[in-house]
Amino acid sequence: MQNNTDIGRLLSKLKLNDSLNIEEDLGNGYVRLKISEADRRQALQDISCVEDIVVEMMRNSRDAKSRNIFIGTKKIEDKRRKIYFIDDGEGIPPKLQDLIFESRVTSKLENGIKDTYGFHGRGMALFSIKLNTEEIRIIFSDRSKGASFYLDIDLSKIPEKKDQSIMPQLIRMDGDLSIIGGVNNIIKTIIEFQLQSSGINFYYGTPTQVLSTMRESMKKDSKYSGYPKFDTWEKLKDYIQKNNIKVTEIPILTDNYNLMDDIAKNIFNMHISRRGIQRIIYNEIKALKPLKISLNGSLVGKADRTGEDTIDNAKKTGKKLILYDENKLASRFKDEEIRCIIKAVEDKI
Repeated sequence: MQNNTDIGRLLSKLKLNDSLNIEEDLGNGYVRLKISEADRRQALQDISCVEDIVVEMMRNSRDAKSRNIFIGTKKIEDKRRKIYFIDDGEGIPPKLQDLIFESRVTSKLENGIKDTYGFHGRGMALFSIKLNTEEIRIIFSDRSKGASFYLDIDLSKIPEKKDQSIMPQLIRMDGDLSIIGGVNNIIKTIIEFQLQSSGINFYYGTPTQVLSTMRESMKKDSKYSGYPKFDTWEKLKDYIQKNNIKVTEIPILTDNYNLMDDIAKNIFNMHISRRGIQRIIYNEIKALKPLKISLNGSLVGKADRTGEDTIDNAKKTGKKLILYDENKLASRFKDEEIRCIIKAVEDKI
């Protein structure tokens, strides 16, 4: 009688081994695993906090061969955490975009990954996130075009670390880099993941900063001069459908702030103020740097989430409050309009 090892070799040679683990072939490389196979790939941890969700999203993007990951967050009255998670990976075909949130659905039949967080490839990560959040959905994705996710988390059900501003530090021990200090907040979670995935750039900030950074990143790309510009949503949508363009490249396809508002809402589910959209178009928001820790232990790429000077800050620091930038005003308005604006501002302030 043959033992299990012999039977396993035989099945492998006949290429039948995988079929015993599959309940349903969904096409495009996605399958639904049998319960026994999903259980065999048991993860080491469940979703218990916001930082766990961020880890699982980053693992998915890493496995999708992403080179750039943008994480925009917004906290609502200490009650909700909204996350805008965008990557330039392999993307998800439209017909599978609802199925991937079901249990045991995965594209990792042959290449499940074991990392420091456990085994990844059970088809349970997005399913678990869906169970633990008020909402998770794909706003935009397609094969080879990356993906844009939106998540809404009720912090009374899934908490996060209370101090999201504490920064970790990096030290070298026995030739290896290690993180010390801080709490296991979102920033530290990203840094720890980045140390294991050095080929990926992680950008973390507000939705407005993320959108602006995607535009600025594309301006440095050698393809920039070849990008067309659009003024209407219908023409832009048609171009996106017919061309192999990443979701992270879409914000550079217009200089029209009405269309930029459409992109923010329809591609990323970001609801940004009119003033915020204008600041993005006129390059008034400093682009984020990739989030990482330098060898001297300082954090590079930390987001300034305030974005603007205020009268109160100016009083405290003694820094002069700049009411307007004449060069940037000149790019928008005629001289007589600028004089009228400046007079109104000076009279008011």
